[in-house]
Amino acid sequence: MQVTNERKSAQSWHDELKRYKEDFSKFTGKGEKIIQRFRDERKDSLDEDSKFNILWSNVRTLKPAIYSRPPKPEVSRRFKDDNQIARVASIILERAIDYELKQFSDYHSALSNAVEDRLLPGRGVAWIRYEPKTETIEEPQISEDVEAGDEDEYSEAAQSSDENSLAGETPEPMERITSETTPIDYVYWKDFAHLPARTWEEVTWVARRVYLSKDEGVERFGDDFKLVPLTHSPDAQDKEKDSTAALKKAEVWEIWCKPTAKVHWVAANYEYILDEKDDPLQLSDFFPCPKPIYATVTTGSLCPVADYILYQDQAQEIDEITARIKHLTSCMKVMGIYAADEAALGRLLKEGKDGILIPVKNWPLFMEKGGLRGAVEFMPLGDIISALAELYKNREACKQIIYEVTGISDIIRGASAAQETATAQQIKSQFASLRLNDMKDDVARFARDLLRMKSEIMCSRYQPQTLLDASGIMYTPDAEFAEQAIQLLQNETARNFSIDIENDTLVQIDEDQDKKDRIEFLGAASQFLEKAVTAGQQSPELVPLLGDLLMFGIRGFKVGRSLEATFESTLEKMKQAQQQKAQQPPKPDPEQLKAQAEQQQEQAQMEQEAQLEQMRLSHELQLEQMRMENDNKRYIAGLQAAEVEKAKDQEFEMFKLQKQMEFEQWKIERQSANDLIVSATENMHDAHMMCMDNELNNNGEED
Repeated sequence: MQVTNERKSAQSWHDELKRYKEDFSKFTGKGEKIIQRFRDERKDSLDEDSKFNILWSNVRTLKPAIYSRPPKPEVSRRFKDDNQIARVASIILERAIDYELKQFSDYHSALSNAVEDRLLPGRGVAWIRYEPKTETIEEPQISEDVEAGDEDEYSEAAQSSDENSLAGETPEPMERITSETTPIDYVYWKDFAHLPARTWEEVTWVARRVYLSKDEGVERFGDDFKLVPLTHSPDAQDKEKDSTAALKKAEVWEIWCKPTAKVHWVAANYEYILDEKDDPLQLSDFFPCPKPIYATVTTGSLCPVADYILYQDQAQEIDEITARIKHLTSCMKVMGIYAADEAALGRLLKEGKDGILIPVKNWPLFMEKGGLRGAVEFMPLGDIISALAELYKNREACKQIIYEVTGISDIIRGASAAQETATAQQIKSQFASLRLNDMKDDVARFARDLLRMKSEIMCSRYQPQTLLDASGIMYTPDAEFAEQAIQLLQNETARNFSIDIENDTLVQIDEDQDKKDRIEFLGAASQFLEKAVTAGQQSPELVPLLGDLLMFGIRGFKVGRSLEATFESTLEKMKQAQQQKAQQPPKPDPEQLKAQAEQQQEQAQMEQEAQLEQMRLSHELQLEQMRMENDNKRYIAGLQAAEVEKAKDQEFEMFKLQKQMEFEQWKIERQSANDLIVSATENMHDAHMMCMDNELNNNGEED
């Protein structure tokens, strides 16, 4: 709930609104009458005078001629250059706008109602807003996944929360944006006000009126709204005051002041300003509404003159003629008098049916009086019929005058004479288009301005993820450029330099012309390409000139703009291929190629013969070398064999001598061993004999 610390007087704004009301009082009064005439609201419901509501007919004819369906946004690179970031940014913004236009009906409804206000009272207005939806979230906890920059933000938030707690203040809950939209509101023509000025460029403040109940006002502005008087009640229930009291609302004006860049909210019959804020949308033109769609205005005043005012005299004349036609038509009855003394005649007139015969008592006397013609006289209707014919003719003449004033030709109304030629109908169609161009262009300008304001808010206010989700760009091959494209969209200066926002045609009747233009474009382009390809093949140096001529022709067709980038890309590739081809050496003459081939063949043959001769000589040289090497090897082998034999003999002699020495040594060693064995044997025998002698001696002694 909002609480006002310091109240500011709203008297200056009440004076401005009063000034506007006085200056535009005639416009408001005439507009109300025009609405009543359009709706055919009559003061006396028993009024039997017939009227011809040509206002309703004209509005229902003109409205689909200048607006029949919501436009499609066309966001493109401003200079059609090779800037991939700008191209992807254009795609993201166009898809995001197109999503909101198709998802919500506010844009189409606002345009349709504004166009109808332009055709009736003479001024159509729409208002744009930024509407985010949020949800309360818990205080974020710093985790290891938090980046350095985000950690600083969380630290500041936590520090602020701690300071509020120490100061005894309850910290405000944190909120997160869940969705964002940019609604476009229709503003009723009587609920709009602005500084009375000569031109729209001189207007310094605009305002719109909204009606709030007490609960709605308290929720928006706080408890101060309880003091605001409820001055508005439904017109349809003014007489039922008891039931109207519960339906009363306060009239609140939302005022945007450009010099101070502030928005003020004031209520009727309340002396203080309800609320005041700095520029909440940060739009380039500040105002949340484009220049209204005006009927007839001059450079001296922005008070419009409705179209109906310019032909109201002829419309009233048509009403009078229609009323007279009705009265004369009611007089078109078969009436007459007959002789009272002829009772049978009375029965014939009252009871007569097909094939009935009524008898006459005195037939000769009846015939003497002139018969049936002499007894009956009918009221003449020739004068009435002539008068009706003149009235119908005069009414058609008045209608033609109105159609000439408004520029509504029979082509627009779908009326045409059978004897008219196609050329005559085409001239009428062109004339009608010329008369309607101003209205169509103004509606197109109004629709385009709304789209540009919508895109400006989306680029400056929307979160990057919202734009990415609405456009679906991450599911396309251009996803790699998405981050840089979002940065471009958020940079106002770079965005304005790189991207242009337009809207396609708004009028259903222009679609046939668009088809003709496309067929004409395809025919001209195909015919030119057919001849250009032939000329390019014959004279490749003409390809750049032919490409420039093709683009010169394409830029002359409005329908060719969508293919202009494709043609430019294709021509650029052709030029690059031509340049690469030009950098390659030229192809020689076939005779020259043949001579070169023969020369190369002869040279190759000579080289081959030379190589064979060289191989033969080399082979002979190798054979001679091999023979000499073999002779050397045999000589060396002979010498080596003799030396080997000698060495072998010497080695054998040495071996023999060594063996003899070894044998002699063996013999010596064997003799020594035998001597040792003999000596040992003898010693053992001596010892044995001594032992036997000792035993014998011992035995003898015992005996």
